[in-house]
Amino acid sequence: MVAITRATLARQLQSSNTNTTKACTIGKRVTKQKKRTSKQQRTGLSSSNARAINSNDTTISAPSQAYNDVVGKSNITDALAYDCHWNPVGREYDLGRDGAFMGFSILIAQFYGDCQFTDAAMQKPIDELKMKGFQVKHVKTEDECVKELASNQYQVAWIISDSNIKNPNMIPSLTNFHSNGGAIFLFADDSPWVRHASDFLQTKFGITVEGNYGGGNNMTYEENGHREKGHFGQHEIFTGIKHLFEGITICHPVYSTSASRTVFVPIATASDGNTSIAVYDPPSNSTANEGRICLDCGFTKLYINWDSAGTARYIVNVSCWLLRIENRFT
Repeated sequence: MVAITRATLARQLQSSNTNTTKACTIGKRVTKQKKRTSKQQRTGLSSSNARAINSNDTTISAPSQAYNDVVGKSNITDALAYDCHWNPVGREYDLGRDGAFMGFSILIAQFYGDCQFTDAAMQKPIDELKMKGFQVKHVKTEDECVKELASNQYQVAWIISDSNIKNPNMIPSLTNFHSNGGAIFLFADDSPWVRHASDFLQTKFGITVEGNYGGGNNMTYEENGHREKGHFGQHEIFTGIKHLFEGITICHPVYSTSASRTVFVPIATASDGNTSIAVYDPPSNSTANEGRICLDCGFTKLYINWDSAGTARYIVNVSCWLLRIENRFT
């Protein structure tokens, strides 16, 4: 039933805010300067400035600069071209440089599936992650996920929530992974497809996830506007993004205390006024070896709306940020 609902909503929204980039007319900026060369090195690695470390039995060279020059900038006014959502066109406007994340691995655990969320649909984000240098493993069962999390082969895990948890070791395994430095990208959608994200966040912060809001709008960048309806604020994961699709069917985190908002921080607010993206960044002076966390409350953007406003860049930006690569070579 939910697949039909989402597909119907997607068709209804197709003529408005969710037009794909492919269907848009590219706006070009006229300039008298010579055509720019990309600021982005394809490998992102420097043989002269890199030093090697050993991580998960793999020797990794530290990139001289993992991030592009525009890191943290959403309002970019000097790009040569923009898409129809006024996001700059070009990989040099991504957070991470292509190839700079070689030797690091991401586990994608997809527990939810429908007739549209196929392997072919998931291949689009996987291909984009590989462009940055990541190795990617895609699994669909909790048993596989628990096994892979225990292998010590991954620095980042994507968890795409379903409506129930079958393996009692799922959340303890995820908690252990995070406590040992693993970063987690939590994906939820409308209730009840929130279970994995909600149970983990409840265990970690006392926060739950719920809600069923029909979104379909684009959020807009505003420097300090992350708590304003339909806006997101300044953050590295929004590098190169001025407008971002919020999702079709979305949920939101429910904070148990006001203090929990200062730990698991809202950085985007959907058009219904609820938090749609939140992050946890362990304090630099923390003695715990915890990884970063990001919650996205509308996972349909992964397959129904991959080409909508800012989605592809945002998803890959988050994955690069979660790694906290700047701390892995100290």
